[in-house]
Amino acid sequence: MARTPPSPEPATAAAVALVLGDDDLLVEILLRLDLPTSLVRAALVCRRWLRRASAPAFLRRFRALHPPRVLGLLVESGSNLPRFLPVPQPEELAPPARRALDTLAPFMGTQGRSMHIWDCRSCRLLVEISGWPSNTYAVRSLLQQVPDRPLPSPPPPSSFYAGCRSNHMFLLEDNGDVTSCLYLTLTIDVPKVRADFSILQSGVWSVRHTAATELQMVPGDCLPLQIMNCQKLVVGRKVYMLTNSFILGLDLVDGSFFIAELPDGARSRRLSRAQHSGLYLIDAAGFHLRVWRGEGMGQWILEDTISVREACRHIDVPRWEPDCGYLPVCVVEAGDNAEFVFLKLIASGIVCCLQLANRIAEKVDGTVPDNYSNFIIPITMVWPPIFPMLDEANQEH
Repeated sequence: MARTPPSPEPATAAAVALVLGDDDLLVEILLRLDLPTSLVRAALVCRRWLRRASAPAFLRRFRALHPPRVLGLLVESGSNLPRFLPVPQPEELAPPARRALDTLAPFMGTQGRSMHIWDCRSCRLLVEISGWPSNTYAVRSLLQQVPDRPLPSPPPPSSFYAGCRSNHMFLLEDNGDVTSCLYLTLTIDVPKVRADFSILQSGVWSVRHTAATELQMVPGDCLPLQIMNCQKLVVGRKVYMLTNSFILGLDLVDGSFFIAELPDGARSRRLSRAQHSGLYLIDAAGFHLRVWRGEGMGQWILEDTISVREACRHIDVPRWEPDCGYLPVCVVEAGDNAEFVFLKLIASGIVCCLQLANRIAEKVDGTVPDNYSNFIIPITMVWPPIFPMLDEANQEH
């Protein structure tokens, strides 16, 4: 008698088990999930899936294919309260987008006049709150409902040095210490530039260190104002300050300044941290973006050129060409590892977020004024994803 063929259900279950039981195939399937939230849900299936999804090597591959989603752009213009410009999101990311907006709401309301966000890194906000007798500082989680982590007040700057002065605070790499940060005071008394800085580690501020140099000033260049207001980026233990003509660097290890040259013709531009070392520079040349990679000392390699018109082809842009003399595209801000940039199309006022990996731009709800300040912070999803803890004592679950 002929054997009765198995029913489709057991056959299908056997085929699925064969595929999902293969670690290599499982990794390839998980890599095709396009959102970190989907990856976390998949990791809840069993301990084996959790181990594969949370492995550092796998997460590096996942991020290369699916950079952290950009939730929006926080913009402050002059004396106005900050505004949040959201990027369109899939329905799955609506809850974290709402949580981020709830966290940012006090800074955009009337309380915002007494609160300031200094930096945002890996969904950590470095905030300063005005008060009496002195201001207070804290690290606030953007997407998790946990108490603020209070910080001790930084050492006061010297009051005996003349010149223009500005204070800055930056979050440093986490490395297990979410409150680690840098307090920097820049003082310029032409042609002298002085930096006083202190680093907070394990809840204790270091003694203040000082670096000084003299710069060659070009008449009409307004270099002191440029240094005060330019983009400042911390990469490892170096601070990069992007002026119109060069990058002024500050080495926090040996307390010295250095100069790094810019690529030829780079005008509208922003710096971006590279994942392992060095940095990127993204600049707009006409309707093209150029992506440069450098080690931080002025040697640049052109890695990519992207057509802005092609990336925005699905966006209804009523006008491309600006008035005579204006650059058509302005690079507003760039994400870490050159994964995304915010661009402003000058003629139409449209702001869009361009993912450099897939070269697809999304229109942002709102615009950035032409005279925006340096207080522009991109808000992204947390990375790496937060996975549940493995219960090593219970191997059955």
